[in-house]
Amino acid sequence: MDEDAWDRPVVRPQSLEELIDLVGPLVETTTLPRAQAPVRQVVVFDPLDRPAGRGDLLVGVGVDPHGAAAEELLRAAGDAGVAGVVLRGARDGGRKQELRTVAERAGTALLFRTAWVDWPRLITTLRAAAATGPVPGSANVPLGDLGGLARLIAVQVQGAVTVEDPDSRVLAHYAESADLDPIRILTISTGQVPEERRRAMTEGGFFKELWSTDQVLHRRAEGDVPERMAVAVQAGGERLGSIWVAALSGRRLQDSAAEALQVAARLAAAHLLHHRSRHHGRSELLAEAARSVLDGRGSGALLARHSGMPADRPCAVLSVGTAGPVDDDLRVRLERLAGWHPAGPGRSSLVLPAEHGVLVLLAGLAADRPTAELQVADFGRRLVADLSARLRTPVLAGLGPVQDRLDHASRSRESADLALSGLRFGRTGPDCATVDEVADAVALQHVLETLRDLPLPVRTSVSRLVAHAEQGGDRGLLDALHAYLDHSRELGRAADSLGVARTTFANRFHNKVLKVSGLDVDNPDARLLAHLQLRLLDHRDPGAS
Repeated sequence: MDEDAWDRPVVRPQSLEELIDLVGPLVETTTLPRAQAPVRQVVVFDPLDRPAGRGDLLVGVGVDPHGAAAEELLRAAGDAGVAGVVLRGARDGGRKQELRTVAERAGTALLFRTAWVDWPRLITTLRAAAATGPVPGSANVPLGDLGGLARLIAVQVQGAVTVEDPDSRVLAHYAESADLDPIRILTISTGQVPEERRRAMTEGGFFKELWSTDQVLHRRAEGDVPERMAVAVQAGGERLGSIWVAALSGRRLQDSAAEALQVAARLAAAHLLHHRSRHHGRSELLAEAARSVLDGRGSGALLARHSGMPADRPCAVLSVGTAGPVDDDLRVRLERLAGWHPAGPGRSSLVLPAEHGVLVLLAGLAADRPTAELQVADFGRRLVADLSARLRTPVLAGLGPVQDRLDHASRSRESADLALSGLRFGRTGPDCATVDEVADAVALQHVLETLRDLPLPVRTSVSRLVAHAEQGGDRGLLDALHAYLDHSRELGRAADSLGVARTTFANRFHNKVLKVSGLDVDNPDARLLAHLQLRLLDHRDPGAS
């Protein structure tokens, strides 16, 4: 390893100026009287806790910047010689100037938390920044130049290098040779570790081991997969990313590669934190602008400025989810995979997380409305097929109507959400549709929402079957009646849907279902009420059938 290629980290506290450079747009610097003041730790202010000490960066969670407590905190911080104070952003410029004056007189730095980041994320990032040590200036690689960092590491280890974020997205890569294995080529070309490989490493416990140690992990060559090394990049308990090295085709990694990678991980922490802070700031600004537009309270021009989307061309929204519940992990995977799906020539897309899954804003559509509608439908079908295959679970997409400009995207979003609710509610049907195509399911869902808590003055045929099941009777009688009504009173088709012999089903239906329920199957009103009540049971208990 070339010892002069980079500077080894020097053990010393991060200066306040260096720390601010790492966290970038997450804070607004108001006054910085002692830029080189060392930051030894990040402390959340608590008036009942011990006083802050020299070298502390004090985070004023819960301190109202418009109240007297903010000024008192700044004066006390100056007396204690703390590195600086971070407050929630003040709403007006006049108050910011007042606090700046107080801080300058107290001789302490004053930082404001920007509006698009919350306290937990900011505190975590500040602590990670304080733990990275000095900002590396190695081999003329500027802070945040991940491409330059990847090249530097590749030269040292004589292998193909990828620098990845915690979700295995490729942030930078470099290889001195084009002799790469198929997995590495696919990873670089798509910007993402293949989902199948990522799943295999997760299930095999590799990622658990990677994030639980600061040591380099070594994977021997297996068949066509060459020798690999990986190391986590972490600071202050925060996962920042990882560095991977693959042997070039026909070669082995040098014995010194592990040591070089260990040094690289320490140097990479500042680079990755710098990158993430700026990416987070930009992405949060963009996300907030997009949410405002989709909620009907924002400016399409502002979103266009942050995203590059055309403000005055047609757009549409897709509401994407699954038939079942969407937990946080599935939502993250939906967002990541949908973000990689190509929008198509001349078009652009933006993905936002939502309670039901994700929202996809598709912009730059054709000026001709029928053509634009075809573009949305084609994108939706391709997206659903791709996500369903990758996630191995059925994915659904509600297609919102085309709107003439970004300012009107909220109208498309409302219809897209309704369409997705209809797709999720429907027992059978397409996996991608407009609200008009699932109007009956949407309407029935709203009817059942209205009837959910409506008490009935009499016992009905379905209520008798429910009572029978609750008293230890046969729950399958409800299923049998459901199948009978779902299949237009055709006993044979109903039996087939349940996987029951037709003769057995017919005997059971006439001798048990009708006897217990008392249903008059020849009465259309009785059948309608029974079907509605059965669907209402489904609505209350999605697991019922």
